[in-house]
Amino acid sequence: MERIKRKHLLYYIVLPVLIIALATFTFACDEETGAEVDVPEGAISVPDDHDSIQEAIDVADDGDTIVVSPGTYTENLNFAGKNITVMSTNPEDPEVVEETVIDGGGTDSVVVFENGEGEEAELSGFTITGGSGNNVSLEFEIEGEIREETSDYGGGILVMNESSPTIANNVIINNIAERGGGIMVHQSAPFIRDNKIIENVSDGGGGGLFVASASATVRGNEISGNTAGRSGGAVAISGDGEAMSVFENNTINNNRAQNGAAFSIYEANPSIFNNTVINNNAENNGGGFYLLSSSPEISDNDISDNYATETGGGMTIMVESAPSIEGNVMIGNEAGAGGAIAVNVDSSPLLEANTISDNQAQNGGGLVFAQGGSAEVNNNTITDNYVERNGGGIFVQQSNPVFTGNTIGSNEARRDGGGLFAVHEATVGVYENIFENNRSREGGAMHFSEGAVLELNDPDDNTYEDNAPDDIYEE
Repeated sequence: MERIKRKHLLYYIVLPVLIIALATFTFACDEETGAEVDVPEGAISVPDDHDSIQEAIDVADDGDTIVVSPGTYTENLNFAGKNITVMSTNPEDPEVVEETVIDGGGTDSVVVFENGEGEEAELSGFTITGGSGNNVSLEFEIEGEIREETSDYGGGILVMNESSPTIANNVIINNIAERGGGIMVHQSAPFIRDNKIIENVSDGGGGGLFVASASATVRGNEISGNTAGRSGGAVAISGDGEAMSVFENNTINNNRAQNGAAFSIYEANPSIFNNTVINNNAENNGGGFYLLSSSPEISDNDISDNYATETGGGMTIMVESAPSIEGNVMIGNEAGAGGAIAVNVDSSPLLEANTISDNQAQNGGGLVFAQGGSAEVNNNTITDNYVERNGGGIFVQQSNPVFTGNTIGSNEARRDGGGLFAVHEATVGVYENIFENNRSREGGAMHFSEGAVLELNDPDDNTYEDNAPDDIYEE
């Protein structure tokens, strides 16, 4: 007699759960990679449902998801104000991202957000290339005046008109525009995260990214190999939006520009922290940063091995700027003046708790202060910097900085002022610092000449040890 096997009770519990799960997700196989992909139920598929991505966008409603299979799609996209997700089959897989290409074909921006799209509008998991920017007129506030400028903006992506999309896990490469070769953000607040923004070109500013009068959050991106004809090889920032833009945990390297090879900041006050800013090259000023009439917060960054032909291998601070520069590591930068930082033209930064070491210049191996301003320089480590001329650690000319609680050691000048060199009517306050093992021709620790004034507490509360040939030279 044949026995009938009874089904276990768990069969009746598990089976309905599996049916519900299968109803929620359709499982597809990526033909290019062979990987199984989870596609949300009801997702619009390209090219299965529509031949082009823009066709799919046109029929989509808010909340819809468009899933794009690997391939090259030569088109220019506009989200048309819709809060939808447009994604590759697997935005977390670099191979899928590389093989899912939106090519602008050398005309216009590749992707545009211009109709107030919100945070729910998302572009994720594509290679975005071949864009040349949209020719539009945008307003900029310059020296307190609103000016309208027509140009080609946003080679890869253009975000404007109070749009706030999420741009994530893309490779934005080989795009070109007058401003914002990779991405242009104007009067908007996008979230730009975990992208590679590489090898884009701007004839003007912002080879990788231009943020103007905006409140962007830029986090976890690689921004490398970009070029700007004028300023901001990687990033140009102009003006502030309703809130300060935030740049956090980005890697910014091997970018080029005339000024500000990594960052050019003009009349803006962003927050920039925990970034790696290395190996950027400026033809003129600011290998890492170029600040003009700006007061950003720049903290806890690695700003190393950058180069500028003229001033500020790591950073140039210009024209009534008053940034807060705290907790950064600045090693191995090089410039004509101010290997790590050059401060000029009535600027008064706060420099606190930075490590400024192994930088090189003709004058001011670590720091230069010139042409007015009254910087506060507190509790920094300024060591092992080198110059061919004067001011192994610090060079001061016609400026009034105050140095308190710093360690200034093992700096070397081929001429004068191993630790600090002051000239031309500078007035320098020097309190509670440690000067040790600095070397020069005259004034191992400090050299003051040509009307420069040294201000000390009485009694002198600085510590001097093993400076050569002497501690203080005053002309």
